[in-house]
Amino acid sequence: MSEEKTPETNPSSESLIIECLVSPPLGTNAYLVADPASAQALAVDPSCVGEKLLARCRERGWNLIGIVLTHGHIDHTHDTASLARATGCPILCHTQTGPLLEDENRCGALWLGMQLEPAHATRLLEEDDTIALGGQTLRVLHTPGHTPGCMCLLGDGVCLTGDLLFRDSVGRWDFPEGDEEQLVASLRKLVARCPETTRLYPGHGPETTLARERHQNPYLLEWL
Repeated sequence: MSEEKTPETNPSSESLIIECLVSPPLGTNAYLVADPASAQALAVDPSCVGEKLLARCRERGWNLIGIVLTHGHIDHTHDTASLARATGCPILCHTQTGPLLEDENRCGALWLGMQLEPAHATRLLEEDDTIALGGQTLRVLHTPGHTPGCMCLLGDGVCLTGDLLFRDSVGRWDFPEGDEEQLVASLRKLVARCPETTRLYPGHGPETTLARERHQNPYLLEWL
């Protein structure tokens, strides 16, 4: 079982602050994305560390205003319902992810041996919708392939990629509802939409840059 790690913070204090907590049992990255000017924060993919994310908000003096899910697999969404209940925060996800939050088979709870507490999406998102965070915004990039409702969140110089793209790897497409052709198309869309200097914050593993993955990731070298 993976151990929880000390939150990691991106170095810039002038733009979005992104902190990561790595959650058991699958080493899933749960993120806090904060706007320092307004002290507002979003929890992205709370996984199994919802209480720790909330405690970190208290430590940092951040006001949690929403829970955003990059996709519906249980290792990313496990604490969604409990965190929403504790904070009153809305739950935001892609339209095609919403049904997975209430389906223990489609979210992977049954085959991963994890308990699902059903959650109900408050706001369903589509391609190019925006999420306000203080004076900044995150833009939705619909990137199916790992699941039909996978999405990335694009900010100023940053992108939270969920399970689309990792350091040296990509999301699996052999799970139920996965699709290799869609995954390849989504990777091409991401590369087209983001400068190579974009910092990437994936659903598993260390952060990276699009430049690094574009020139070193074996899947991108083959597919793009």
